[in-house]
Amino acid sequence: MKISKIIGISALAMASVALLAACGNSKSDNKSSDGKSVKTVNVAISASSNPYEYTDANGKMTGFEYDILQKAAANLPQYKFVYKNYQDDSLLTQIDAGRADIAANNFGKTQAREEKYLFSYPTLEGVNAIFSSSKNNFKKISELGGSNTTIPTGTNYGDILSKWNTENPKNKITINYSQNTLVERLQDVASGKIGFLFAAKSAAENLIKEHAINGVVDNIPSDLGDYSYFKTYEYFILAQNDSQLQKDLNAQIKKMEEDGTLKKLSEKYFKADHVPAADQFK
Repeated sequence: MKISKIIGISALAMASVALLAACGNSKSDNKSSDGKSVKTVNVAISASSNPYEYTDANGKMTGFEYDILQKAAANLPQYKFVYKNYQDDSLLTQIDAGRADIAANNFGKTQAREEKYLFSYPTLEGVNAIFSSSKNNFKKISELGGSNTTIPTGTNYGDILSKWNTENPKNKITINYSQNTLVERLQDVASGKIGFLFAAKSAAENLIKEHAINGVVDNIPSDLGDYSYFKTYEYFILAQNDSQLQKDLNAQIKKMEEDGTLKKLSEKYFKADHVPAADQFK
């Protein structure tokens, strides 16, 4: 009787292992309605980067970049896009750790990033402005020499401002690095601790309004044409081994540029057409 009981328990254990294995296989081998395999694409995204990707008053994810990814996914049945929210400063570390295939948060290119990641086609020509106190009220790039700013490490703004310093050794900008949030840095501009920020216009303006930051003004530099390296583009960043995903995503972004979808989304979220020139989609 004891022997039969042991056999019964062993059989039950073996059946449980088989069931768990079957469940694991079904989870890792997703299938579309037509029986083809579907790859899960994990997207590391910010939930508070208005108007790029953010949750609205109803708790629903929306935004310029989010809409682009959703529209691309609708035409890429071989992929299933899964969105996971992270803090802004940890998005790229999710790719590094293998937890994400795409990072979305109006990323610009830097030399260091290009050595480490893949980039999509640009989705937007960056709309940047100089944010300063109402006392300083900087309106030109040429006025920034001698002032100071604070930026996170590893951003394209660091490359831009460092190039200014290289080209203007007698009129340098003091660049300090900090992981403080954009809100905290805007508050430091208001208090006079920071001379200026060069930042995405819409995102910073939304934070100023949301957090009732007083005493900060912003201006798109009137001499931007004289400093072409201050012009930025915004991209999705992908893991280095996701070249096929990059190719497929780029095909959808190019299609959206050609059929006017990017223009419509730009006008929806930025009230103007900031789509990059056609030669950027090659």
